[in-house]
Amino acid sequence: MKKLFCLLAVIALGFITAQTANAYEPWGVGIYNGTKEAMDYATPGATLGNKTGEATCKTVLGIVNWGDCSIRTAMKNGRISRVTAADWEKHFVLIYGEKTLRVYGN
Repeated sequence: MKKLFCLLAVIALGFITAQTANAYEPWGVGIYNGTKEAMDYATPGATLGNKTGEATCKTVLGIVNWGDCSIRTAMKNGRISRVTAADWEKHFVLIYGEKTLRVYGN
């Protein structure tokens, strides 16, 4: 039983490490992660706009991932034809996480 527990701990650590190695879109490591961050997308000199659209993806331990958090889906959900800015909001609690792309525009 002890060997099985150690093996599962090593596998879990490997998955967590592999998830954090992707610096572009980390889900987060630890018990809780609730962060917001700017995306490298903004139209120079533009205001945020009157409309907001969101698209969400979900994960379990970073192993099973589903959802569509593309800019196109967020634009469709917010009925936006021109995006002026975008940002991410991430929530991760123990094994479950959600990542929401929020776009702003008109």
